Amino acid sequence: MKALGLISRPPVGGTHSNFTWVKAHRPKPKKDQISLQVKATALNVDDAHIAEGTAFGGIPMGLPKPSSKKPLILGMDVSGIVDAIGEGVTDFRVGDRVFGVIYPWNRLGGMAPYCCAKVNQFHPLPKDWNFQDGAAMGVAGATACATLKILGDLTNKRCVVVGASGSIGSILVQALSKSNTSEVIGICSAANVNYVMSIGANRVIDYNTGPWGDLIAQGGEKTVDLIIDCIGGKDTEIEALKLLNKDGHFVTLCGPVRFFGDEQTSVASLMKIYTHLITRMLFSRFKGPKYTLTYGTLPDWKMIQETLIDNDIKSTIDNIYAYSEEGVEGAFKRLQSHRNRGKIVISSNEAQ
Repeated sequence: MKALGLISRPPVGGTHSNFTWVKAHRPKPKKDQISLQVKATALNVDDAHIAEGTAFGGIPMGLPKPSSKKPLILGMDVSGIVDAIGEGVTDFRVGDRVFGVIYPWNRLGGMAPYCCAKVNQFHPLPKDWNFQDGAAMGVAGATACATLKILGDLTNKRCVVVGASGSIGSILVQALSKSNTSEVIGICSAANVNYVMSIGANRVIDYNTGPWGDLIAQGGEKTVDLIIDCIGGKDTEIEALKLLNKDGHFVTLCGPVRFFGDEQTSVASLMKIYTHLITRMLFSRFKGPKYTLTYGTLPDWKMIQETLIDNDIKSTIDNIYAYSEEGVEGAFKRLQSHRNRGKIVISSNEAQ
């Protein structure tokens, strides 16, 4: 089969311009695997970081390196139709509509016409969802639910979501607004204020109007229970500490560097970053407020179903691009601009 892939490591920030048509073997499912005819895939910044070798700042992780003999076909988020099942698979049948996550060490991701992975990486596509909806939910839904699990009981909690208009932040705003929280405050740009209000936030602050910690603070009293950081940066941590009460909880998806992975990081800088994270997490357990770095895990499909799907929560779609050289280039340019509102989806023409 032919697919748009990479045959060399792109320069940092240059993934969009390096795609070419490559040949790849159509995968056959092994034991406990299913094969999927791909209808749509959604992009994550991790896709570009993996391609460019800057994931986690460039720390060696054994991630695949593209070459002409072994091209790399990206796409962690995927949805489509089951076209073959491996030995031992009982949860799905040929013809089922599913969505899921393909891990990055698999060289054949969702940007291929067909892909293959273990059955526990997939979930049935809700009847009223199209393939684009499914592709947009995988990584974002899994990360949002992992974050909610860390936060625990939300009853009467005052919450702030930093980066509330992004793919994960927008899911969290919706989920928090449908829980027992006392207030959900979103932090985003002016262009997205109305959007974040429309998905459930009680209050939204444009971060360009000044330090948002000062804008939320009430007479210097620390009244916020939970802050979720979806963008990273030490400035975000500084603003959060102005608001969090002693028993509060700061959960970050990115750590002390904004858009971590957008560039190659020196070993010395990596050591400082990870030392900061370990120190903050350790000492926050003793003196508060609690500091936690969340991370990607195998999707908790039961929680995704009960917390998101059953509550009619979807991942917002920023743009849908065609599966073509021009479409893929445009999709990755949009991804790496960090201006997207929700997920960027690449869809085959016949996807419905």
